Amino acid sequence: MKAKELIYNLRTNLASAGSELTDATDQHIMYMLDEARAKLAAQKMDAKVNIVQMSQVVDVKPIKAPKSDIGQIGSANVLKLVLPDLISYSNGIGVFTVGSTDGEESYTEISYSQLRTVLFRKYTSNSPKWFMLEGSIYVLNTEISGIQKVRVRGIFDEPYKVEIAMGRYKYLDPFNWEYPMTFKDADTIYKLAIAGDMGWGDSAMQAIKSAESKQKNKNQLLNTLQGLGQQNQAE
Repeated sequence: MKAKELIYNLRTNLASAGSELTDATDQHIMYMLDEARAKLAAQKMDAKVNIVQMSQVVDVKPIKAPKSDIGQIGSANVLKLVLPDLISYSNGIGVFTVGSTDGEESYTEISYSQLRTVLFRKYTSNSPKWFMLEGSIYVLNTEISGIQKVRVRGIFDEPYKVEIAMGRYKYLDPFNWEYPMTFKDADTIYKLAIAGDMGWGDSAMQAIKSAESKQKNKNQLLNTLQGLGQQNQAE
């Protein structure tokens, strides 16, 4: 389903629910969808439910990992992948696979704490590996030429950023791309977005309008007092 279709459907649902957000911009509606999708994905991953339909693939050009990030790890060749933000859940981060762009090689996941031991294993010390640290992926034992990339499949917080990274995003038609979720999940995501506990929910809009109303009343009172003062001076 296209992102623009989901925006239209959520806006329609908001109107049916009597929400004050029906006039929100498409960007705000998309933000609500993204937050609701991330929340549902995290819940499903915690419950160990398959959510491959929510995943996206991004090909990233690696850079040499700065020593300031992870220090010197023996003589290992360490590369860094800078990605759009991934969702997080109770047991980790939403990365499924890291490997070559042709799909022929999948790197082995390790943890940062395992670095000092895996590099000295007799049979697997030189095989490609990856680990996550502070929002970035680091890859070991992989020779990447200047034009090659590494492929990451995972669940990302804001799907449009993957579209940008892959060169498919059209700024003049910003919501004409396939949004990563199933029809079955769409109804649940609409309900989560409408619930009011999301970043751009009605509770936030009501707070904004309340503040605006207070400022308007304050201005009206000030104008009234100024008018009375001018009238007294004229008399």
